[in-house]
Amino acid sequence: MAVAAVVPAFGSPVVSVNLGSSGSYALLGSTITDTGDSDIFGNVGATTTITVNSPWVVTGTVYPAGDPNAIAAYGAFESAYNTALALAPTQPVLGSLPLTQTFLGNNVYTFNNNLSTTTGTALTFDAQNNPNDVFVIQIDGAFTVNGILTFNLVNGAKASNIFWIVEDAATISVGSSPPQTFDGSILAGTSFTMSAASGGSGTLAGTIDGCVFSETANTLAGDTNVGGCASTGSGSGSTPEPSSSWLLGTGLLGLGLLLRKPGKRAA
Repeated sequence: MAVAAVVPAFGSPVVSVNLGSSGSYALLGSTITDTGDSDIFGNVGATTTITVNSPWVVTGTVYPAGDPNAIAAYGAFESAYNTALALAPTQPVLGSLPLTQTFLGNNVYTFNNNLSTTTGTALTFDAQNNPNDVFVIQIDGAFTVNGILTFNLVNGAKASNIFWIVEDAATISVGSSPPQTFDGSILAGTSFTMSAASGGSGTLAGTIDGCVFSETANTLAGDTNVGGCASTGSGSGSTPEPSSSWLLGTGLLGLGLLLRKPGKRAA
């Protein structure tokens, strides 16, 4: 996977993101851990271990840890992450996230320190009537979603064109009702964690309209819907039908088709 700024013959430079071989994956990391009955739209791969403590539903392929396909995809993610993190900002550098923030398409935004959100923060992504516009959000530190974020995708903006490039750990720790719906793919320089939801087993922790790649641990600590890299926006996904589901305990136990439980909320 590579991320590059491409200069056309006329007009402004175009910000583009090419996921390459990692684009078919929903989850990538050194380790993958899922403790809830999560729904995953896309392939899953890890370089060292995959641990699932509850049944999950995966519409793609869960590659055994260390599989060459997963290793290649992980390498593509790392290449893209490093390239994206090095992109020069096209807008003034930001130090914090206000309660309302508009991101314009075809731009690279940079936050120059750790970023933590609070409840009530509203984000607008404006593609300016170009559905191909890409948004790159660089965070030079850790990114923690501590309160519900509201995403507004307008004028053709798509979640599949939003990329959160996090230098350190990325964490969604809302753990409340309603669950968080997060638009965009997350590429984390260390780990990603989706915190467990309040309300006990079977409660949706949140939905990620995008894919989640991390250099180290990728942990879904509760029911999570991961829409994959092709997700177009909040609530746009559909309930996955099990085409390839794996049941794992402390290690890989076997391959099996798992039926989703009654009443499970769709992405």
